[in-house]
Amino acid sequence: MKILVTGKQGQLGYALKELSENHSEWTWRFTDRSELNIMDSKNIQTVLKTFHPDWIINAAAYTDVDGAEDNEKLAFKVNADGPYYLAKAAQEIGAKLVHVSTDYVFDGTKKEPYTETDEPNPLQVYGKSKLRGEILIQQSGVQGFIIRTSWVYGHHGNNFVKTILHLAKEKDEIQVVDDQIGCPTYVNDLAETILETMKINKQYDLDVLHYSNIGSISWCQFAKYIVNKSFIDCKIIAIKTSDIDQLANRPKSSILKNIKLNKILQNEKLWEDTFYNFLRK
Repeated sequence: MKILVTGKQGQLGYALKELSENHSEWTWRFTDRSELNIMDSKNIQTVLKTFHPDWIINAAAYTDVDGAEDNEKLAFKVNADGPYYLAKAAQEIGAKLVHVSTDYVFDGTKKEPYTETDEPNPLQVYGKSKLRGEILIQQSGVQGFIIRTSWVYGHHGNNFVKTILHLAKEKDEIQVVDDQIGCPTYVNDLAETILETMKINKQYDLDVLHYSNIGSISWCQFAKYIVNKSFIDCKIIAIKTSDIDQLANRPKSSILKNIKLNKILQNEKLWEDTFYNFLRK
C-alpha cells in the first residue's frame, strides 16, 4: 500500500511520520507545501500521478481560529478549495482520501455530545471553511473518510498543551476560560486511529467519522491538570469567554461522540490516560 501525507510539518504529520516506522510494509511519502501545494490543482495532479498513492491523508490545514477572521480568503483556499482539489485528483487515479476536520463545524449549543449525523452550524470563519471542505469533498465522488476531531495536542506544532506548559514556566498565574467544554485528543491516538481505519476500510462511498479521546473538560480545568501533572507551580485563574478579546466565536460545548468508529475499532481511550502517555514520551 502506498500512502501520501500532506502537511508533514504539522503535529499530525509528525505523528504519522513516527508511526510510519512501524509500518515498513507500506510505501510512504510525506510532503509539505514546497513539495505539494494543496492550493495548486496542477501541482497536486503531477505529484499524485508520479507517486500514485492508494491513500492520501490530508493533514494540511489553516488552523489559526482567530487569524481566519482576518484571512477568510486564505482559510477557505486551504481548508476548502485545497481539499477539493486533492479529492478530485485522488478520485481520478482511484486513490482514497482521509481528510481531517474539526469539532468547530458545530455551534456548541447542543447539551449532549455531537454525533456524526448532527447538523453542523459553525460560528466562525475557521469552522465555516472546514465545513465547506467537507461538503466539497463529499461532492467530489472520492472514496475514503472525513474524520472530525477536537482539541488536538502533541509534542510538535502549535497546541494548547504546549502553550500552557510554556506560559506556566514563565508566569506565576495564567487566566484561562472556563466556559468552553471539549475533548482533549492526543495526536498519536488520532494518527493510530486513522491508520487502523484505513486498514479495515471497505467503503465505496465517503464516510464522516468522529474521533476524540473520551471524557470532556473545560480549557481552564485542562490547564490546571496540565500544570499539576507536570509539577509546575503556576496558578490557573478561571475567567469567562466574555472577559477576553477574541476575534472568533467559539462553541461553548463541542464534545464529540465516536459512534461509528467505536463500533468497528473499539479503541476508545480516556483523555487522562493518553495525557499520561504524552508526558512519558
